Amino acid sequence: MWIGCRSCVEWGVDPLGRRSETRRERKGPFSTRQLTRLGLLTAVGLALALLERQLPPPAPVPGVRWGLANAATLAALALDGPGAGFAVWASRFVLTQAFAGTLFGPAFFVGGAGGLLAWAAMALLSRSRRFGPAGVSAAGAVAHHVGQLAAAAAVTATPGVLLLLPLLLVLGPPVGLLIGVLVGLLLSRLRSAGALEGTGALKGTGALKGMGALAGSDAPAGPGAPDPSGGGTGRHPVAARVRSRLIRPADMILAVGVAAVALLLVLGRTWWPAARTTPTRAVVTVAGTTWRTLDLRQDGIYPVEPAGGHLVIEVAGGAVRMRESDCPDQVCVLTGWISLPGDMIVCVPYRVVIQVTGGTDDGPDAILR
Repeated sequence: MWIGCRSCVEWGVDPLGRRSETRRERKGPFSTRQLTRLGLLTAVGLALALLERQLPPPAPVPGVRWGLANAATLAALALDGPGAGFAVWASRFVLTQAFAGTLFGPAFFVGGAGGLLAWAAMALLSRSRRFGPAGVSAAGAVAHHVGQLAAAAAVTATPGVLLLLPLLLVLGPPVGLLIGVLVGLLLSRLRSAGALEGTGALKGTGALKGMGALAGSDAPAGPGAPDPSGGGTGRHPVAARVRSRLIRPADMILAVGVAAVALLLVLGRTWWPAARTTPTRAVVTVAGTTWRTLDLRQDGIYPVEPAGGHLVIEVAGGAVRMRESDCPDQVCVLTGWISLPGDMIVCVPYRVVIQVTGGTDDGPDAILR
């Protein structure tokens, strides 16, 4: 019987000529299998991001998206840790911006700030056993909104953009929970089918060890119990627990708590002095400088020509909207009509912000026909 020698083990060679991936072959933070998996997750994330751009947002609020592409980042983080999650997010984000034609533009920095903060929040919470994939995803959604709004306020030179944060925090956690549940279900099915053999999720080294969702470190041992490293036969012992605990108490406390506080702030807008005034004006700023103050009582069409772009603002029936824009993401157009004091339309690529305010009867400073 061949017992083996140190050189054979080090070089991954056995007498039958088979090779195994060893420490000598692994010249980086990821093994060949991990790199292949991360490449597939990046491709999936890119496809989801491009698909998401064609879908209407879940609500007509600037900055709100479905977050489908975040599923790939969450899956990578769960399987192979924070470094893998960052690699998938960064690669997918740069490719998406390149395909959209917004690489290194204002939208690139706004989206990058949100995505980077979301990854950091998910990486941090994934180390806790209290949270499952749903809670980690919800935390990422909250952090993403905070990061992108802070960056948008800086890019557009309009601090008032931060007033959108409470509304975004009402909508973000439910969407994050949904994405987390879907990722948890997918990973559970893949693990049950044996497709995650040799991943950190089964060996107890992935981020889900902290989440306690797929790791087997706390699984009971006993006769017939499968090997936590992926060997043996039968189903992983925490399979039923994964399915029954897709949303944990801590996940709900986090999501509901953030949404409840944000909802109180949104409802509290009716008590703000500005909210008790009659909406008669819409202030249009370009790069932080007031371009026009439009009278909402006068219907009209207002072309805007920022550097390198073309937009058309329409006022009708006491409301205002971005009728046309040649920006890549069309978020400003999809926002639709706004008419309440404090409502905003934000076009990050061209640094244009429209905000409804109360006002006096002085009339507009310009009416274009």
